[in-house]
Amino acid sequence: MKLKTLFAVAAAGLLSACLGDTTGSGTINIPAITPLPAGVDTVTTATGLKYADITVGTGTLAEDGRQVAVHYTGWLAATGEGFDTSQGFQPLGFTLGAHQVVAGFEQGVVGMKVGGKRRLIIPAALGYGANEVRDQQGRVVIPANSALIFDVSLIAVAN
Repeated sequence: MKLKTLFAVAAAGLLSACLGDTTGSGTINIPAITPLPAGVDTVTTATGLKYADITVGTGTLAEDGRQVAVHYTGWLAATGEGFDTSQGFQPLGFTLGAHQVVAGFEQGVVGMKVGGKRRLIIPAALGYGANEVRDQQGRVVIPANSALIFDVSLIAVAN
């Protein structure tokens, strides 16, 4: 089975670059996950994805077939340990419906509007499943069967 990468260019090293030695300490500064604001409800989809709209956008709607650009920060659900962020880097661009990112990430962006911020809680089956993800040094960044949490901000939508 071919592993679908979370990032369109992760195989080319984006994940490893983000986890590389950019501060001299061997890691980048990924902020701790914060609780959802009071009154923000979580929705569970038929596939098991959970999401909560932290900020509802007012711009263009993200739909299948459209190219999107997002900023994100990701944590392991079991430990709250951050494993990647696009903050301080270029936004992640991908086409919805093209399976360029893991299923839960793609499903979670569909329906957002530009300017929106959404928390995604992705079960392992919609993430990397039984596959573990390693950085360029061979360290396990995402253990097998891990649920993932992402805060995603939709920056742009194009045709």
